[in-house]
Amino acid sequence: MSCNRTCVCVTTPLPRPLVGGYQKNSLSDGWAMVRIRDRQDRHFMDERGRMFWINGPEEFCYLSEQRQWRKNLSFAQVLEWKQCAPSGLVSQRFTSIVEACEAFEHNRVVWSRDLYLRRMGDQMALHRSVDDYRPTSMKLADAAGASPRVAPWLGTEKPKDLEAESAAPSCQWPGSGNLALLERPLRNSELLHPHRRRRSRVMESAH
Repeated sequence: MSCNRTCVCVTTPLPRPLVGGYQKNSLSDGWAMVRIRDRQDRHFMDERGRMFWINGPEEFCYLSEQRQWRKNLSFAQVLEWKQCAPSGLVSQRFTSIVEACEAFEHNRVVWSRDLYLRRMGDQMALHRSVDDYRPTSMKLADAAGASPRVAPWLGTEKPKDLEAESAAPSCQWPGSGNLALLERPLRNSELLHPHRRRRSRVMESAH
């Protein structure tokens, strides 16, 4: 099947409806001249927040789109917490990483679907999208005695072990308003047990 630079090559049947405009034959309105905004090693994010991974050997590499499911995460947080997975959308092969990046920015990428990669991405997303997910590197750091880190999608919420510590009872020193009561000597009637005071009042009323 022949394709030009503005069409999507679908080499295998698609398992379900696509998202993000990939059903369109023309990519001119969604992909034309989009710059790379952030890049770290083989991952990069474009100006519209879409993430990609440069996969394969450097002299025979290809672009792989990465789906994301968390909102309001930075590029660094997505990578550190592994909150992305392959969507199955892949490019043609390139002879270098630089060539792949330049082809992306100049809209010279021919996209196709890899269903095996799509199914693998589904499993990765299912595993990584749970609220208490922690990458293996962080689990190892925790086991080595590092302070547990709160996932960015949980906001300021504390781990359960820290919440238990903060809820423990504590003794509070009286405020300045109660210092006068501490310094004033108690009267004899105030030293009596409450039941004894009540009994004394009953006896006084009986007389």
